[in-house]
Amino acid sequence: MALLEKSTNNYYKIDFDRSAVRGLKVFVNYNIYKDISERQKEKERQGKWTEFFQKLREKLQSQYDTLLQSISNEGLETEQVLSENEEGMIDSAKYPHLRELQNKLLELQPFEQMIGDRLFKYKDIEKETLVIPDDVREEIEALGFQREWTDFPILLDGGGEVYAGDYNGEPITYEFFYERLKTVMGETENC
Repeated sequence: MALLEKSTNNYYKIDFDRSAVRGLKVFVNYNIYKDISERQKEKERQGKWTEFFQKLREKLQSQYDTLLQSISNEGLETEQVLSENEEGMIDSAKYPHLRELQNKLLELQPFEQMIGDRLFKYKDIEKETLVIPDDVREEIEALGFQREWTDFPILLDGGGEVYAGDYNGEPITYEFFYERLKTVMGETENC
């Protein structure tokens, strides 16, 4: 969901996570697409992103469950397999097979955030190139990841936050914030 402000020909996207009700005031945080082609690119990718991140979370949960079940199958508690020298890590000398499961989980886990952080590019802010080890790349590509998402992110050209009136107890949804943003803009069109 996005808005086109007709007088400026700018396309606006709500940043839901940063929009807020503070006290009894509504503040809408938004970004501006570089152009219509960037909005179209996002529309084409959005369903694929949702599916990919859902599959990735399911895979991470499955790996975590497998690790816990493997510890339980050994007749042990989680605290019993932890290393004395490495905080939060399984003792690799005593339980190498369990540590291997933990390492696989820990290797994949940060890519949810790292990929998510690179789906959009704000103005000229450069991010480090995403380096994905071959084994992780194969795993995430099997889940639907496409390298173009991070190599050619959606370009956003500015943004901000605007006061959009008093809060009257309405449910807080994307639509709520879009409707509030419309009240402080000129003539708009949903796109």
